[in-house]
Amino acid sequence: MKRLLVFLLLFVSSVAHAETPSLPWKKWDPALFDQAGKENKYILLHMAAVWCHWCHVMEGTTYADPAIQKTILDKFIPVRVDQDADPELSYRYEDWGWPATIMLDKDGNEIFKRRGYIPPELFSKLLVAVIEDPSALPSLNRTAEIDPNAVGLTADRRTRMEAGLLQGYDKEHGGFGDAQHFIQADTMEWALERSRPLKRNADTDVWKDVASRTLTGARKIIDPVWGGMFQYSDKLDWSGPHFEKLLNIQRDAMRSYVLAYEIDHNPADLKAAQDIGRWLMDFMRSDSGAFYTSQDADVAAGEHGNVFYAKNDAERRAGAQPPIDRNSYARENGWAIASLTTLYDVSGDKKLLDAATRAFDWVLANRRAPNGGFGHSRAADDDTHLGDTLAMAEAAMALYRSTAERRYLADAIEFATVIAHENKDPSGGYMVRVPEPGAKGVLAKPVKQIDENVATIRLFNLLARNTGKAAFRADAEHGMRYLLQLAENDFVLPGALVADRELGREPAHVTIVGRKDDPKAQALYAAARTYPTRYLRIEWLDQREGPLPAADVEYPEMPQAAAFACANGTCSLPVLEPGEVHRIVDKVDNR
Repeated sequence: MKRLLVFLLLFVSSVAHAETPSLPWKKWDPALFDQAGKENKYILLHMAAVWCHWCHVMEGTTYADPAIQKTILDKFIPVRVDQDADPELSYRYEDWGWPATIMLDKDGNEIFKRRGYIPPELFSKLLVAVIEDPSALPSLNRTAEIDPNAVGLTADRRTRMEAGLLQGYDKEHGGFGDAQHFIQADTMEWALERSRPLKRNADTDVWKDVASRTLTGARKIIDPVWGGMFQYSDKLDWSGPHFEKLLNIQRDAMRSYVLAYEIDHNPADLKAAQDIGRWLMDFMRSDSGAFYTSQDADVAAGEHGNVFYAKNDAERRAGAQPPIDRNSYARENGWAIASLTTLYDVSGDKKLLDAATRAFDWVLANRRAPNGGFGHSRAADDDTHLGDTLAMAEAAMALYRSTAERRYLADAIEFATVIAHENKDPSGGYMVRVPEPGAKGVLAKPVKQIDENVATIRLFNLLARNTGKAAFRADAEHGMRYLLQLAENDFVLPGALVADRELGREPAHVTIVGRKDDPKAQALYAAARTYPTRYLRIEWLDQREGPLPAADVEYPEMPQAAAFACANGTCSLPVLEPGEVHRIVDKVDNR
């Protein structure tokens, strides 16, 4: 009841300000610092999102207040940024949540930053305080010294990180933390991988509970009518969904549910993944085949998500619907492609693969920049970011796993080479992008986003295993040094655990020998691509295509299609039946 009253008060306030002209928001441009210097003003940066309910509330209340507008226009240059459209700024301030409020001086130094909705009364006081005493905030220290030769976590550090992760685990409901519950892919992947050693033990049972309880709880925030997963629950029992649907949430959830299904074959996990994929396929595709970005929590006319999403399909379609952000970004398309191919691997639904390949081709044609990377919203070098090129490289590797078409491996190699050239920070890790020449203050410091660094390390290492190229292994180790630095500052990084484990061992490795037009070889490959791990080297040797890319194992010519498993210095005998493929990989997989 209290929550409802708060919402009603906010809604009434929003209506009261409906006739107030909006602020003359400017678009983000580094040249604004020159303007701020000439006009003796500060810069007010409002980071928002199309799908963000509290962003809408703040714009309808706080930023619509005439007195606040006057103060802002007198002393500030107001800038509004759609965080989905600008990954560099978004990642710089993602820890502050949306809406994020940042105030900068003319030299680009941070004066103030705050996460979430700020009501008018408090915002007025904050504006006055900044005007009267602009003092920069201290920044988070992530500068621990690290051995430049170290490329892996120590056993003690791994134990401490696991303990820190489990300390935040909600043993009753699943999920982590005491505020919001959601699925984070690296955490779930670590839990799922740790739940499946060849010899079960007490740790196995702990991590199995983490994975099972969390994925069971998270099914409550899947839209039962249209599919798709809501962003998170603000109730610990998963009964308080925040109704926006974002592409990264769908990616993390589909990846987790598919891996869980591959391990335990629980039909509920497959259904969850299919329900999420159904929303992507039915609502988020443009006529061109590209994927859109997100769907809002609320209906534009003012109807709150908890009212709209309680309706059945016919009721929803009869009136206004939560708006969809119809921008098509390279990064979000890469996420969708990789997600749908992962679901295709276990379901065999060809429509998913067709949608993924069509989107991949669209991004190649419409977002590939001259430097070889991918522009976020346009095919231009000045719009390329690590996340966009990385997501497309991951999409290419996912398509390679799903199809065994070598052109996708070649694409992944090209895209990864661009990342190594364009995004590498000499001090360790990979930057979202190189800071613009002349960037001021905090904006001159490169942004290194943790999840993207984890994914970049894993990409380079998997490419090294698939191609035999030592340079990719060196690139992976370069990125790992950045994660080691963070770990030494006691950050709990499940992604670092996953990346470290992969760097320290060979991937599960299975090769199909046979013609690609042979149904028996196709059946063997279909079984191989469902082996329960993302860290999989999967190949198809059709002698008509020449040697395999790495060619570190010689396979005999076979009178009929066969599967081999080779890893850790051991190769299996060939098997001829799909049901035998996982068994032979288990024998050589070093878990």
